[in-house]
Amino acid sequence: MKKICFVLTVSTGINYGSLSSVPFVKNYDDLKEYFSKYYNVSVNYIRDKDSVDYLVVPKPFTPFDNENNLPIIEVPAILFMEKDFEKIKTCIDNYFSNTPQKK
Repeated sequence: MKKICFVLTVSTGINYGSLSSVPFVKNYDDLKEYFSKYYNVSVNYIRDKDSVDYLVVPKPFTPFDNENNLPIIEVPAILFMEKDFEKIKTCIDNYFSNTPQKK
């Protein structure tokens, strides 16, 4: 199963960048529950960046250091704000169907 990480909060060195205005209060359990049916899912980039295969990043988003040079799947940020998980999944599926997969 593909290991993906939704990059929704990152350290910018001085503080944290996040899709939500209060990064440590935001609960992403519903997102994780939905996508766990299809992928091995993380929503904690800071903790899990060394154990995932792909990053799912809202576009636009705060610049961050992709320390492991993982493949990035860009998804329109509005889909996260609207919680349109089906359209997010379509973006992810399109990436996987159009990009050669690493082994």
